[in-house]
Amino acid sequence: MRGAMLALLLVAGCGEKAAHPYPAEAQEVFARSCPMTEPKCVCAWDKITRSMTHPEYEAAMERFAREGLMDPRLTVARSECLDAT
Repeated sequence: MRGAMLALLLVAGCGEKAAHPYPAEAQEVFARSCPMTEPKCVCAWDKITRSMTHPEYEAAMERFAREGLMDPRLTVARSECLDAT
């Protein structure tokens, strides 16, 4: 019994992170350039919201607009979802 509980706790810790809360308007802005009717866009949004908080995302987008430097977490989401198809 004790071993089963330990195994369950270990497996639970290996799952994917829950998505961070984002305001609906953030997804609406994202969807202007990547429609949520596209599976690759749904995938990218999911990866973004799981890997960074909304303030981190906003800062990353501002930095990209200002300096042209993309946050590595956005690059991963793009390469795994958008560029893969």
